[in-house]
Amino acid sequence: MKLLLLLLLAHYVADFYLQKHDWIMCKVKNKHRSFGLFKHILVHFLLTFIALFFAGIGFGLPFFSALFIIIVSHYLIDIWKTYQSFELRFFLADQLAHLVVIVAISLWLNELTLDSILQSINGFMSTKVLMIVCAFVIVCKPASLVISLALKKYTAQFDESEKANDGLATAGELIGYFERGLILSFILIGQFAGVGFLLAAKSVFRFGDMRRQTDRKLTEYIMLGTLFSFSFAIAIGKLAEQLWKVLS
Repeated sequence: MKLLLLLLLAHYVADFYLQKHDWIMCKVKNKHRSFGLFKHILVHFLLTFIALFFAGIGFGLPFFSALFIIIVSHYLIDIWKTYQSFELRFFLADQLAHLVVIVAISLWLNELTLDSILQSINGFMSTKVLMIVCAFVIVCKPASLVISLALKKYTAQFDESEKANDGLATAGELIGYFERGLILSFILIGQFAGVGFLLAAKSVFRFGDMRRQTDRKLTEYIMLGTLFSFSFAIAIGKLAEQLWKVLS
């Protein structure tokens, strides 16, 4: 675990804290011929070398093989990324590829077998953990669908011009995911006051929308959606809390 954490620390410090903006722009412009990419890889080389050293990996074939694989794979992955557009999916794919290499190297140097890995996973995936995962899954997309169906007859009362001014596409749905996820988290850690704070904060942000609208329908619609969302999340949260106590 120490080796994995050190390699991750080296990676994220080099990628996000020691990589200058002009290096990134140089990579985007010049691709594999970029001097900025060379400097970025050099920083990674130095930090990875330090990470392997402090992890207690003695100088030898495993040490230099791991260093070579991490640096070369990072170079190739970064070259691939320079040919992609600056979008979240490519950023996540880039980071996932780096992470896979780092985890694989850590497992190899720690001489972990497939059986020991599977045993660790099985030990982590307890009934309580799976119950918490299910709770978070339920309060996102399924809850969103239930709320949208519950409000369907009220949504139909808005004409097309009013719907066109609803705001960013899918933003409301994402806000609902975060909102219900936070409520569930607050309940599970025993901080119910956080739910009240969240409701108060949302009311402050929504107050301007309500105050500027002369049509009463929007105000009531927003209130209904918020109450549905909070009620659903609180119900799932309290259920998960009780199940946690039963399983303990």
